[in-house]
Amino acid sequence: MDDLDRHIAIECERSPEFKAAYEAESALLALVRARQNANLTQKEVAEALHVSQPYIAQIENGTRKPGYMLLFRYANVVGASILVATES
Repeated sequence: MDDLDRHIAIECERSPEFKAAYEAESALLALVRARQNANLTQKEVAEALHVSQPYIAQIENGTRKPGYMLLFRYANVVGASILVATES
């Protein structure tokens, strides 16, 4: 584990807000990677979801928060899946 990983782990333990934000950002980056690995452009994903390409760009760069249903649909288009976990 490098210094950055240790820092992230410590911050996640200290702050539930940090942990939630970090996990959300990690999930979003995984979806973007899945789109790229599927060799799909933002425009192609937008067309499949019946939204605009700028809307997809805003989701991917974090300036717009999509609803959960759109995220599930996005994942389906790029061949990914989303696992929803609960804390016990």
